[in-house]
Amino acid sequence: MRALPWLLLAVLCSAQQTPRLKLTLQDIPVLSFENGEKSTVLFYDAGSEQLYVGGRGVLRVLTFKEAEFNQTQVPLQVDEKAEKTCRSKPGAVQAECDNYIQVIQRLNGSSLIACGTNAGSPKCWFLSNTTKLQQDQRGQAVTISGENLAPGSPSQPAAAIAVEGNLYSALSRDKSTIQRSYGPRKLLRTEDKWLTDAEFVSAAWVPEKETNLDEIYFFYNEVNKTAGLDEEPIKARLGRVCKVDEGGKSILVDFWTTFLQARLVCGGPAHPQRFNQLRDAVVLGEGRKGRGMLYGIFASPWGTTAVCAYSMDKVAHAFRTSRLKGYGSGLPAHRPGTCVPYNSPSAPSRAVLAIIKDYPELEAVIYPEGQRPLYVLQTNDTYTRVVADRVWDASNASRTVLYLGTDKGKIHKVLQSRGQTVIIAELSPFRRDAPVSGLALDASTGHLYAATEFEVTRLPLADCGQYRETCWKCVLAKDPYCGWDPDSKKCSAVSQEANDTASFLQSLDPGAEDVCEGAAEQVAQQALKKVSVDPTSYIYLPCPLRSHHAIYTWVKDGTKQYPCAMDGHSCTLRFGENTPMDRGLFKCTATEDGYREEITAYELTLNVACLPRLSLTVATGVLLLAITILLL
Repeated sequence: MRALPWLLLAVLCSAQQTPRLKLTLQDIPVLSFENGEKSTVLFYDAGSEQLYVGGRGVLRVLTFKEAEFNQTQVPLQVDEKAEKTCRSKPGAVQAECDNYIQVIQRLNGSSLIACGTNAGSPKCWFLSNTTKLQQDQRGQAVTISGENLAPGSPSQPAAAIAVEGNLYSALSRDKSTIQRSYGPRKLLRTEDKWLTDAEFVSAAWVPEKETNLDEIYFFYNEVNKTAGLDEEPIKARLGRVCKVDEGGKSILVDFWTTFLQARLVCGGPAHPQRFNQLRDAVVLGEGRKGRGMLYGIFASPWGTTAVCAYSMDKVAHAFRTSRLKGYGSGLPAHRPGTCVPYNSPSAPSRAVLAIIKDYPELEAVIYPEGQRPLYVLQTNDTYTRVVADRVWDASNASRTVLYLGTDKGKIHKVLQSRGQTVIIAELSPFRRDAPVSGLALDASTGHLYAATEFEVTRLPLADCGQYRETCWKCVLAKDPYCGWDPDSKKCSAVSQEANDTASFLQSLDPGAEDVCEGAAEQVAQQALKKVSVDPTSYIYLPCPLRSHHAIYTWVKDGTKQYPCAMDGHSCTLRFGENTPMDRGLFKCTATEDGYREEITAYELTLNVACLPRLSLTVATGVLLLAITILLL
């Protein structure tokens, strides 16, 4: 195996790579699909209790109420003619000759559009009143062709976003396209030569202080057809168009006049780029107060994944100032790609449009903050999906929390703030291990929606009850959603609307002071477990890992330290040739950030006669079982 470059080693040293807590979530609403779904597209209306889930021949509308939900199914069946045509094609994948819902977007306050593959002939429906299909005067469902709105196959990567009643679609076909595909504004698309075998990942609307400057970004991978042996076979990119774009007058009449694209790199310019394939991306904006941050998941050829963060202000600066790749002359004062209204006096001239027609790529490369990943996931898992939230902590300071889905159905909750990146917890909400295929976060209701091909669920963002009823356990969680309430003496949710939780105790930054006022001197005394054992038996004493960031020690009679074996769930004291069994009081203690917790304690006595009629093998099994039961 090739050694990791020093860049990655530095990253590994700067962030906790292991989730601090591993939590199996219970009492959460879960919708299961008996046979699995090939595709699970999620859409929610911010502030509502409804989630739309695209499936095979059906749009599911889930209405949540606490830990329960009601389900309404809206059938969207494949056309018989399209299905017959699909099944007659040589080499057709019969499972794809159905209608898989791939696009769900709200166009306005009364209309939602849902588009499906329709056996290779994409088709769209419209919903009103959340669950009712719009109908014409004859009572038939109103439909339109989805040829330019949605992919024809569930395995075909695509992205879509609705902005002010207009649908923008990016389709990965033989001729990849980014289009304004539906709505009142003029329909536009990219020229064929601008994109090369692009596979789209996601899209984002980035509003500006002046609405005429609003931009729509698309994130995708392109095949690097000219790659040499030492070059990346795939390049990640971001493309940008202006919301006000209405096409050209005498050139680029039906095409974007503002489309520009740039290469997106997860790493620095002076080091080999190993994370070249973009898996997912999300922009955490600040409304019209600022452009925010872009977070992306990147994969290496060996399957390892990394998380990179980019300033959208710096991205915008690159689009405003960079030279255009391959264009040798100086750029005009009115730069190609500038957002201006169609009939504005400063609208681009024919000469400017001719430049962007042939040179739509920036020379500048977009690098992440610090020119390195936030961290690299060094486990057997890989990341598949990402969403982000901006959280106000107890001191009314802004924090960023990322939720990252893995290929094993886990979700990592990550604090990214002030130079630190900590995996707060690994959440296990699903009953079956399968890649997380969808994540959606509604900050206004405080919930995260997650899906695999087998299940859909909803999780609370502030799940403070997981951190138990002591100040330091709450504080050590480093969860900005939660703080210790000294009045009620509970770990409670920090208000995201009003600063009425300023008295809550938190310690989110490295090296912060002891906010629990001497809690480091406290220990959680549990009932002492008294165990009498046969000295000829092989026994071990388990100590469950409460935090995977703590340091665990076994101490006998308060003085002698014993080594323990870490097995992922326990720091286990094993007696053997190198650690002979002895009578005494054995305590397992965890220390983290100056806080100390006594996890468990055993008072061991030796008694050969305690199990006179049992064989050694049976006695050992009984003892191990007894210790395990005592521990629980």
